[in-house]
Amino acid sequence: MLISSPGSPVARSIPNEAGPDIAITIDDRSPHTTIEMFNAHIPADEIAPLSSENLRFALMGVEEALHEIETEQKGSADNATQKFIDAITVQLDDGPDDPVLTDDIGLNIPNLAQFESSSHSSDPDTFMRRGQIILEYLGEQLGKLVNNEFEGDLGRWASNLTISSVRTGLVTATLTVLRQLVGFALEKTLQSNAPSPLTRSVISTVVQSLGPLLNVLGAIRDECNNTASWETRAARLVTLVLSVLAFAAAATVPTALPALAPFVSQMAFYTFAQDLVSLFCPTGDNAKASPGGTAIAGLLNGMLQFLSFTGMNYTAPHSGPGYVMAQGNQPLPPESEGLAFQLANWCEKQKTDPNLPPEAQAEQILNSLTLELGHDITRGGLNASADILGQVLMGEAGHALQENPSEKGFRINPISFRIPTAEQAANQLLSTNAIRTSVGQIIMGVVISASRYFSTLPIPKEVVDHIANLLVAAVVFAARPGTAYVNARSTPA
Repeated sequence: MLISSPGSPVARSIPNEAGPDIAITIDDRSPHTTIEMFNAHIPADEIAPLSSENLRFALMGVEEALHEIETEQKGSADNATQKFIDAITVQLDDGPDDPVLTDDIGLNIPNLAQFESSSHSSDPDTFMRRGQIILEYLGEQLGKLVNNEFEGDLGRWASNLTISSVRTGLVTATLTVLRQLVGFALEKTLQSNAPSPLTRSVISTVVQSLGPLLNVLGAIRDECNNTASWETRAARLVTLVLSVLAFAAAATVPTALPALAPFVSQMAFYTFAQDLVSLFCPTGDNAKASPGGTAIAGLLNGMLQFLSFTGMNYTAPHSGPGYVMAQGNQPLPPESEGLAFQLANWCEKQKTDPNLPPEAQAEQILNSLTLELGHDITRGGLNASADILGQVLMGEAGHALQENPSEKGFRINPISFRIPTAEQAANQLLSTNAIRTSVGQIIMGVVISASRYFSTLPIPKEVVDHIANLLVAAVVFAARPGTAYVNARSTPA
């Protein structure tokens, strides 16, 4: 092999046992360019000046041609040539401290600093660069996930479930646990003070009227602001009628209205807390209400609530005010027997001192009641799962059945925070919260009334629970139009 250095007419010979010598000559003595050498063979009168744009295109063509020639020659090179190329690569990788690459080839490349940012960087730099690329990619995908920016259906479903789990799931699970704790404490306090059935009935009536009262105030506000539409009127009317029917059922069934006191109170706490969170951290999606979508969403929500309530009955019965009432594993006593009958049963189960007066025995029994936090957490998980699946599945159904579905598919809005205005706070309280509170109290009224009524019949407790849960599903389906259309306000004229 022959290598000629710039400015030297003498080439250095490198033995090549694999084939003929290769002569490589680099001559920088002549300042002439390739274009000038080419022009030397063309008559002067035929030479036209090259513009900078034409020269740029010409040089680009030369560069592409050189790359093509390089690739072709490298693919067809013999062993000696390939050995020489490998020697140069090794020298670039290992640095100037390794001047002898093989027994036959010596090569000295000065100023290797110019290659630091090339593809021949050292291994640690390459590793760090790859790690940085991976982190940038993961960050980009995470941003698409939380912002619901994936284009495919799989990514869209993943984003919807993630956003719903983080926002709706965590809030629902936490507030459900707190709701059950509040109900437990309320019922324990009520039984410790042994209020009369009339007192408990008054508490139930006052709390049960919160939802309908907010509903009526919201309707009046919409009419005064000229924002009421036939959808909002129908939504509020349907919800108000269901509230009246649930209250009538509780007032008609013996002992149902007194027993409602802790249940409607804990539900009011739950719904107001939900809407307080929604006021500062709102939820939304791109689905619009439609008759078909509302019907399918109501059916899906009813099924999910039935499964959720059934799961709570079997996996977490020791939770909330019902756990306090059901101590002693006895059916809820009729009003005529009241607290005395329940205390007698507890005395037998708890083996309290029979010489103590009834008030002391009651205090001793109630003090022995402890929270079953595991059951409360289980209820929170089941309720959160139902809400997550409901938000995603009902949204998909509503979006598919709306008049002009989006080409991007159903998408839940990313989690956001805001400082609400007075208008937004009024809409949340008198519209969304009014319907949510009404529906929650309707469910409680139906469950307690059905449980109390069917417990007086020769029906097993499991069947009674199933009947009550089926009625809950029916109520959820019937109340769905109120939830879907209460915020369909018109623009004031």
